[in-house]
Amino acid sequence: MTGTRDSLAAKIREIAGKGKIKQRILATIISGLLSLPQRNNFKQMSKWFGVNETTVHNWYKRDMELCEFNRKLIDKWGSGTYVVIFDPSYLSKSGKHTPGLGYYWSGQAGAVKRGLEIGSFAVGDVVHHTAFHLHAALTPKSEDLKAKGETLMDHYVSLVKERKSDIAHFGGKLACDGYFGVRTFVKPVCDMGITLISCLKSNVCLHYTPEVVAGKKGRGRPKSKGDKIDWEKIDDQKLPLVHEDKEKRIRSAKVWVKCLRRLVKLVAVEYLKADGSLQCRKLYFSTDIDMEWSEIFSSYGLRFQIEFLFRDAKQHLGLTHCQSTDKTKFENHINLTLSTVSVAKAAHWITIPKEDRGAFSMAELKTYYHNLALVEQFSAVLGLDATCVKNNPGIKNLLFSNYYAAWAA
Repeated sequence: MTGTRDSLAAKIREIAGKGKIKQRILATIISGLLSLPQRNNFKQMSKWFGVNETTVHNWYKRDMELCEFNRKLIDKWGSGTYVVIFDPSYLSKSGKHTPGLGYYWSGQAGAVKRGLEIGSFAVGDVVHHTAFHLHAALTPKSEDLKAKGETLMDHYVSLVKERKSDIAHFGGKLACDGYFGVRTFVKPVCDMGITLISCLKSNVCLHYTPEVVAGKKGRGRPKSKGDKIDWEKIDDQKLPLVHEDKEKRIRSAKVWVKCLRRLVKLVAVEYLKADGSLQCRKLYFSTDIDMEWSEIFSSYGLRFQIEFLFRDAKQHLGLTHCQSTDKTKFENHINLTLSTVSVAKAAHWITIPKEDRGAFSMAELKTYYHNLALVEQFSAVLGLDATCVKNNPGIKNLLFSNYYAAWAA
């Protein structure tokens, strides 16, 4: 890890492109959020950013074009091999006038809770095995959806439609969890020309592809499905074993899914216990029937990287701290905190050789930037040259924890 807040701000301005005001706003906020030691609200921002609180309010009212900013960041720092990830996330929140406040499913609690939900898109980098934030939007509460004659699934489909061009830009593949492995989501997404990678329920009805008998002609249309798959009596010819090790067995083939009414490429993974017996079976699939089973398996595994974006933004950047009741400000707050994780990852983690980088730690970066801000403040108060102080070889003992101090410059 090297650099200062000024060098980080320079990288942000480069990605932000044209527009001096937008460059200044994004450089100030993103680099400032990494230094902020307290709650992420406008009062604390004005104190640590060195600007008026009203100015911060006005900044958050603007259209900052954050999706375009994130897209450029990924193009610059990513590997080029991607899969787009979509996942709703519950945010704990209260307040009578909070926009979108309602009851949503919390995966962590395993229950429906009062708060907010965001529908978030991220871009999974296959080579670096990480994810970069792309865009997030607040989910309307059930009363608002009902007034428009929409269901929650209709809303999720509309979000995918809005990001259709971005998904196509990053390869045209979309990975979602098992909640979205239903026809009401799969069909409209496939009609957009997007390849969906998801998971089926364990009790889903599956059929082998029908056998084709050469030279035989019969009445009616050709069969769309063959015999039903019985997991106790698997046909090794029609659903062959493609991989096996001590932890899992993988079978893959084209199968007909009754609930989806379509042919998909199935990857059935049997996870094994230590004694070799079956622990559980997961059914991953892709709507592209020609996709390799290994790509489906790795792409769905990459989907979990979006959870680390949520974790880092909640724990270290105040994703749930915004006190504004304005929807635009709230969505800007959400997208800025998630984008800050991506910027920190691109500037300080991706640049390290893969064999040396280790795990990404948002906590270490927060410690580094906060300590750096304190050094600059102390230097100004004591009348010292901040550049000389920061260039002192021993300063890394103050800026870094033991984890990063070994290789930080």
